[in-house]
This record gives sequence, structure tokens and C-alpha cells, in this order.
Amino acid sequence: MIEKDGGVKQNMETDSLHQLIERMKPLHVMLEQNTYITDTTKRLKLIIEDAQEKEALLFLGKERVGKTTLINALLGRELLSVSTQNPTSVNTFIKYGERECVKAYFFDGMIATFDIDKIQLLTTGDTFSAQIIREHLDYIEIYIQHELLQHATIVDTVSLQVGAENTAYFSSIMLERVQEVFWVLRNGSAATLDEYNLLVKMNQQNLKPYFVINAVDQRDAAASDFVKEELAKYGELCKDMLSVSAVQAIEAKKTNNTQLLIDSNITQLAQLVKEITGHPAKKMQHTAGRFSNWLSRLQTELAMIPERDPYLSALENVKKYVEEAKVEFSLQQRDRAILGAFEEEYKQASQVLKSVQTLYQLLQVLATELYLRDETIEQFEGQAIAYQEAVRDYRKRHAEYTQLFAQVEKQFEKTYSTSLIEGLNNAEQLTEYFKEQVGRLDELQQHCATLFTRIKEKEKHIFQQLYTVQNHITALAAGRLKAILQQVNDLSRQQQRERTFMQSYSDKLNEFTCIIEAQNFVRDAIRPFLQAEDILLSPEQLETTLASIDKIVSLSLPHKQLNEQMPSLLNEHTVIKCDFDSKYKLQPLHLTEADVVSAELPELPTKLLT
Repeated sequence: MIEKDGGVKQNMETDSLHQLIERMKPLHVMLEQNTYITDTTKRLKLIIEDAQEKEALLFLGKERVGKTTLINALLGRELLSVSTQNPTSVNTFIKYGERECVKAYFFDGMIATFDIDKIQLLTTGDTFSAQIIREHLDYIEIYIQHELLQHATIVDTVSLQVGAENTAYFSSIMLERVQEVFWVLRNGSAATLDEYNLLVKMNQQNLKPYFVINAVDQRDAAASDFVKEELAKYGELCKDMLSVSAVQAIEAKKTNNTQLLIDSNITQLAQLVKEITGHPAKKMQHTAGRFSNWLSRLQTELAMIPERDPYLSALENVKKYVEEAKVEFSLQQRDRAILGAFEEEYKQASQVLKSVQTLYQLLQVLATELYLRDETIEQFEGQAIAYQEAVRDYRKRHAEYTQLFAQVEKQFEKTYSTSLIEGLNNAEQLTEYFKEQVGRLDELQQHCATLFTRIKEKEKHIFQQLYTVQNHITALAAGRLKAILQQVNDLSRQQQRERTFMQSYSDKLNEFTCIIEAQNFVRDAIRPFLQAEDILLSPEQLETTLASIDKIVSLSLPHKQLNEQMPSLLNEHTVIKCDFDSKYKLQPLHLTEADVVSAELPELPTKLLT
């Protein structure tokens, strides 16, 4: 009966959360038509999106404590770039996705999708293009397949910054978006006063983190003492404290060392992630609390609109866009940097086969360019590698034979004053020593003969597939070029849509009908719902929220139409254009049988004794 009641309650909580989301969606649609409250509307969008996603777990800490390494350890792969010179400079959401890719969200609303291997470009890369792109980045999302991400979204963050009054600073928006915080310290580096003050402030806001102390060797007494000291200092300010070694966990994964993985404590951290996620009541209350705070913010924003003269408001927006013209060159730099990154990738892919003139060079290219790989190519690659290994083995055996033959030949001439070949005509007169040496030579010759036969067999198999395979490789390279062009074209179309939207802004600037619609919706749909669903908010939260709603509804908004037009600058917005296919022609793969055969393969030695 208890389980049944618990299941019913859980269903009620899930249903209440779903209904809240469904009421926030039309409210967001109404308000996004008005650009005076863009930031507030954006926050509502984040609340809706986050409520529909898995719980977000944020890893927080000062610089060089190993947050990124710790996340790599949790995921069991070196996904994120780790750089001592260039720490993580953009907040990164790691989510579950069937197709691995990276989405970059820029401050101006543009979204660009990159291949997974572009993570370094967007996070820690030190090239000029990377720096230009990151200056305009809001945050990125990485999509990969991993079992842990089916339970939660993991957030890697920029380092804490020192703020006013000796308090470390971190984005309040980011803290609002997550359900749990993992505060990362490094073994031997105690939390600073700045961090302590932020920790106290977070506790006052009912956000109590988990402490994770990184780089802890469980067998190190000094490390154990450090953990105990930190627990004594901050135990009341955190939910729990766990010590791990991210480096050990990564090394354990590489070496398949089970004991080292256990010692690293990374599995305990992964288990904790699973235990604290998947609770509908917790997610519902978190979302409802964010929405309550958002309504208070909306009330403040709307209260400012009547105080602004409509004409002055239009004028201020005109000035805003004129001022943005000053950064147009910077935006163009960003666009050129993105285009340059795509062009460089296209150029490299178009010429990747140009310098391939031997089988060995082809294997090197296949090993580094993942887009040239599929089941057919990997099968051919395996045969080619086996062929080259056979050639190496043959050369090695042949060299052993040649070296031994020279030694025996020298000794034989010294003993019998004739060559070894001539002396074998009277083999019965040979001493036991030379018989033994000749036997060793014939044994090596037999090894060589076996390997030589194997080489010829493998050559035959490779010849049979060569022209079909190289045409297939060329087709894969062409497919890669097509994919890059598609990415650029998608980006160009998106920029065109953005320009069209900005152009329509001047026509909608004087339309405050959406605000009036939002007021009515909050009164008729939001207020009764919150009163009826008493599990969403505590009595104190509900009272405060209803007061904010009453103020929103009671606002009197101006109806004077504004006719000021936006500057012609909007029509000159940069749109990325691509002509890569005319600049860089695909260089196909042209290998002949002669290119595949290993050059200067030593002739097979003749057997000495028949």
C-alpha cells in the first residue's frame, strides 16, 4: 500500500510539473514578441527547457582544481580538453545524444553545430580564431552517448572569480538552472575566504552543495587528514563530502586496472549522481521556485514600461542598434573566424588524399581521418596492416639469414679455403659444426619461404580490392566535403533568418498587445492553477507569488503606437557565403598495384641442402 501511495504521489508530482510547463509555454510565446524584456523572456525559456530536460548537476570550483579532469573521469573518456595555460573559458552542458556533436550558443542568439572534435576550438584552443569565437560564446552543449547522462546533465563551468566584499563570484543564472552543485577542491589546497563567503551565501539561498575533494590517494595519510580538516570546516555547509582521484580513474580506464578504479572512488561519485537524480518532487519544487522568482522579476520589468515615454523608448532602441554598429567589425571577425575554421577543414579534406602515394601513407591517413572509415575500409585496413606486418617479418628473417650466412661463409672460407656454396658439393666431408650452421640457414630459409608465400597471397587479396576500395575512400572524402558545405549553408540560412527577424523588430516595437495578453493569461490561467496545485509552492512562496501576479495584472500599459524605424544597418547584417567547392577541388586517390607492393623486397634465399 505504501508503494502504491508513493507511486500515486509521484504521478501527481509529475503531472503538476507537466501542467506548469504547459502553462509557461504560451506565456513565453506571448512575451517573446516584446524585445524590451528580452533577458527576462530568455530566463523563462531556460526554465521551460530545463524543466523538460534531465536534472543538471554543476561542477564548481576555483581554477586548476581538476573540474574538467573529474568530469572526463566520470565519463570514462578524455572528452573535454584540459589545458594548464587555457582553463575552461565557457560553461559547458554535457547531455545524452545518439549523435555526438557540439552546439555553440552565442550571445547574439546564433546557434552553430560543430563536429565533436571541435570541442577544443570552443573551450581551450589558443589560436586566434578560437579566441575570437569564444569572445562571443554564451555557452555550449555537448551531446554524447553515455549511461550516466541518461540520468543527468553534467555542467562543466568556468572558474570562480573574486567578487566584491571578499566573495567569489559565479553566474546566478547558472546556479538557478541546476538542481545540485558539486563543489570541487584539490587535495592540499584549502577553500579560500572568498569561496567560504560564497558557500555561506549559497546556503542562505537554500543551495547546499556536495563537496568533492580531487587528487586524493586513499592510502595517503596526509590526504586523509586534509579531507578530515575540510569536513570539520565546511561539513555544515555541504550535503556530503567525497574524496576522489580523477587522474587515477582515467589511468584505470586506460590500463583496465579494476583495483585502481576502485581506489579512485570515481564509481562512488557516479553512484551518487544516480542516487540524487530522478526525483519528480524535487524537480517540480525547483521549477516552481524558479518560476515564482521569475514572476517577481517580470513584475519589476513590466512596472518600468509605463514610466518610459514611448517615443523615448523607440529612440533608445534606435541608439542601441547604432551603438551595436561599433562592434560590427568584431562580429564580422567572429563570422570570418567561423567561416575560416570551416574553410580550413574543407581544404584539408579536399587534399587529404593528394599526397598518398604508397600503401603505408594511405594507412597513416586512415588512422587519423575518422570520416574515411567504415566497415569496408576497416576490413581493407586490417588486410593491409597484416600485409605490411608480413613484409616486416620477412625482412627481419631475411636479415637474420643474411647475417648468419655471412658469418658461416667467412668461417668456412677460413677453414676450407673455398666458398660455402662450393664446399656443399662435398657435404659429407663437413664437420658437425658446419652441418649444424647450414641446417640453421636452411631453417631460416624455410621461414623466409613461408613468409614470402604469405606476402604474395596477401598482395593478391589487396590487388583484388584495391580499385574498388580507393574509389570508396574518395567517395567518403566527397561525402565529408558535402557535410561541411551543409554546415556552412545551415549557418548562412540561420543568419539570414536572424536578419529577417531583426528587420521586423521596427514593425513590432509599438505593439504592446502581447504584454496585455500576458497579463490576462497570468490572471486567468497561471493564478488559479498555482492556487489549486498546492504541492507546487510552500504557503510562504505562494503568498509572495500571488502578490507578484496581482501587481502584474494591475499594471496599466501605454497604447501609443511608435513609428520609429530601425536604422538601415539591419539590412547590412553580415551573411556567411560559401564558395569552397569552387576554390578547392577534391583530389581523388590514385594508387596502382606498383604503389601497394613493398619496394625492394629481398629475393628469397636458395635452400643450401636438398
